[in-house]
Amino acid sequence: MASRKNNYDPWIRRTRRRGRSGKGGKGVSIWLKLALALGLVGAVLFTGVAIAGIIVYNSYADDLVAPDELAINEASSGATILDRNGELLYEYVDDRAGLRRPVELENIASAFLAATIATEDNSFFTNPGVNLRGLVRAAWSNTPLGGGTVFEGSGGSSITQQLVKNVYIPPEARSERWSEEGINRKLKETIYAIELTNRYDKEQVLEWYVNQISYGGVYNGVEAAAQGYFGKAARDLTLAEAAMLAGIPQSPVEYDPVNNPASAKERRNEILDLMVRASPIQIGEDAYFTPTAAEIAAAKAEEINISEKRFPIRAPHFVLQYVQPQLEQLLGRDALFRGGITVTTSLDIDMQDKFDQIMEEKITAVDPVSGQTFENLSNSHNGAIMHIDPKTGEIIVMLGSRDYWDEAIEGKNNNATSCNSPGSSFKPFAYITTFYELGWGPGTIILDTPVEYEDPAGGPPFRPKDPIASTNAPMTIRNALGNSMNIPANKAAAAVGADRVEAMARRFGFAQTFRPAWEDERDCGTGGYGPAIATGGIGVTLEEMMIGYSVLANAGVMRGTEPIIPHAPDERQIDPIAILKIENEKGEVLYDVEDHRREEQVIEPEYTYLIWDILIDPQAECLVFGCGNTTIYEYTAGAKTGTSEPFNDTDRCAGLIGETWGFAYSPDVVVGIWAGNADNDCVEHIYSTSISYRAAHDGFVAAHEGIPATPMVRPEGVVQAEVCVPSGLLPSNLCGRTTSDLFVKEKLPDKEDDWWRRVTIDRRTGLVATASTPSQYRRTQIALVPPEEWLQSEEDKKAAEEWAKALNIVLVGDGLGAGIGGDSNENAAIFLPREGQQVTGVLQILGRAESPDFQGYLIEWGVGDDPDEWFSIVSNPNEVSTGTIGAWNTTGLPDSKYTLRLTVIDAKMGEIRSEVTVVIGTPPDDDDE
Repeated sequence: MASRKNNYDPWIRRTRRRGRSGKGGKGVSIWLKLALALGLVGAVLFTGVAIAGIIVYNSYADDLVAPDELAINEASSGATILDRNGELLYEYVDDRAGLRRPVELENIASAFLAATIATEDNSFFTNPGVNLRGLVRAAWSNTPLGGGTVFEGSGGSSITQQLVKNVYIPPEARSERWSEEGINRKLKETIYAIELTNRYDKEQVLEWYVNQISYGGVYNGVEAAAQGYFGKAARDLTLAEAAMLAGIPQSPVEYDPVNNPASAKERRNEILDLMVRASPIQIGEDAYFTPTAAEIAAAKAEEINISEKRFPIRAPHFVLQYVQPQLEQLLGRDALFRGGITVTTSLDIDMQDKFDQIMEEKITAVDPVSGQTFENLSNSHNGAIMHIDPKTGEIIVMLGSRDYWDEAIEGKNNNATSCNSPGSSFKPFAYITTFYELGWGPGTIILDTPVEYEDPAGGPPFRPKDPIASTNAPMTIRNALGNSMNIPANKAAAAVGADRVEAMARRFGFAQTFRPAWEDERDCGTGGYGPAIATGGIGVTLEEMMIGYSVLANAGVMRGTEPIIPHAPDERQIDPIAILKIENEKGEVLYDVEDHRREEQVIEPEYTYLIWDILIDPQAECLVFGCGNTTIYEYTAGAKTGTSEPFNDTDRCAGLIGETWGFAYSPDVVVGIWAGNADNDCVEHIYSTSISYRAAHDGFVAAHEGIPATPMVRPEGVVQAEVCVPSGLLPSNLCGRTTSDLFVKEKLPDKEDDWWRRVTIDRRTGLVATASTPSQYRRTQIALVPPEEWLQSEEDKKAAEEWAKALNIVLVGDGLGAGIGGDSNENAAIFLPREGQQVTGVLQILGRAESPDFQGYLIEWGVGDDPDEWFSIVSNPNEVSTGTIGAWNTTGLPDSKYTLRLTVIDAKMGEIRSEVTVVIGTPPDDDDE
């Protein structure tokens, strides 16, 4: 429909002239002269006023700057936060202008345009920029006869005039009415409105208006209001929502749908009635909107559904709690709200959305055994997940909770930067300390036997437990870490010292963990951890765990940026990268991370490679997880999980866990997840593989998609080597047990083992024979003789005795127990039964029967310590290096002491014997015989 021209010209006043008669010519002449004189004066005055008016009009019109030049349809000047690909994450609100999200007219719901026009200016598409009828109505209502005063009443501004007021008139001058300034302001407003109408089409003016007007709170413009109040785009507004928004500008506080829903609803229904009376409502040059009675009724019946006071933001934990403090440090807080800066971050919002979906799927997955979701089964309601590019140190994903808006799970807490117990996921940093400080390696053997550590603070002792029953046997670090066994990890930390583990962790980037509680509010408040440091007896953040695992992924190199928020001098001086670039409104670069990138080789690559080789080994996890069950087969990746048990024995959660963790890393991708509860409530009935490992696995695969895999190259300094157990020295010809695995070449010992020695034992006591020991009780055999420095404390001696028992050998040393390990002659040895052991039934005899010129062996038994008669058990022509050498059926034998004798027959050395005394039942004391 073509525009209709209004025939009324406000600048020309039409009058009707009437002749008047009188008596007498003189009188007529006088009045005529007077009329002519007055007419002449009036003409002069009218002409003068007209000329003055034209001059004033032109002066104002000439000052009108094009709206595009004023950028009135641009976003307000708060900081704009973008992801690495330019996707909008958040716009900070200029506290003097509000939040604005410009949108084209075609992307605004027709119902909203109609509601706005019906409410504010129903003649918008036909008036010259001012609403004449509205002005007359306002003038009348502002008089006493109209129900008001000359100083109060309704306004009569057109949509164009309101636009002018909001764009061109300073806020402090808008309330002036009857003062000279107020009159000048109103004149300027009117002239600008007419000029805008003359220069631009109505659709353009309407678009500027709906993008500029305030809709309460921080929301300027319909798009910001639609997103803020209803969580949807302006084009998707319903008739009811459109009417509600259109009613807000008259009184934003009174009609606020969040805080005054009843008033907002009443106002909404008034707008709907206005739309009925104004129909059809012209909303475009050729477009009209006419709601039906049914649509109006349905809109009035619609309940107000506000979007829980949400504001339009993506990645809120990352933006508000991680990036914002850095921006304030760099540019000051004022730059966020009025600086007009554009910030490009490292985040990939599309990847973050994928990770969000992955975590949600894993938390709500159904446990195949119970049939419940893991969330309901375990009471684990929340999670945080991160992805860092180890080659750059850039944060690609930071999801601080499952749902920022969910108050039930304390969703606004950023669990990526909150302190929690890491459980077994910290073990790699304890073991790498032993590699570096003690020269250990994946093949180093630790005893998986129960241990107890006293609490220096006087509390109950610390008794670590394995995820399965302790094996009570020697275990390599490869299998201990791969199976996430706790006792070996704590023994490793005890051997190297918790202080050294802390020092190593600091090198890997852990700062908050070891910061004194009074020093900084960001600290994790830990201390006095002792050997428990290896299994989560500390507080860490997911962020710092990710830094540590990134160093593992980078072959010992930490990459990132110099800290924007300074750290203490003794803490790491490299932080993950969150901000890539900052530009001002002119496009000038205020900050570029390329000028601040840093990297540091915090540990040699040989040591990180040893951890990598363990965590990618599917055969190293068979005992607890099943072979390959935490292996990422799609790509070669190191994987580690953790489960915390932070509750003491008096807590209602005693025996339960606090959270679970999962990490997956390679030279290209590092992914980590924390799963638990932000309020630290306990979790039960799940493992680290239930939620965390699965989320880390899927996140790693998603992040790696499309990225060529970079191999982890084995450093030249890592070698396959054999060492003697338990000394860790090079094997000698007497070494009773060796292990072969990877070690750091420069840490390998340069001397042969001297712990294993030939000693003469008194077979009656199992101790070293003395000068008075009769020759028939003397026996030369191999024994373990630890250096004196290894036997300085009772704990040292106990550990040595455990080793001897586990290796089935005699232990020799000052103050050590007797008879440990039984007979261990080089050629003829009985390992089981041990000296003094009570036996029953069919007894399997374990031992060694071999010699250079072996001809056979036999096993016999006799009654007492020094039998007069021997009875044969077995005779065998075959050598046995280590294993079962016979079986003895003790059924029916009377209670007594017995002696087992093994005789190896050698062609040159003759008979080589080994004996052990055992007990059947409860024999009589020697004094009673």
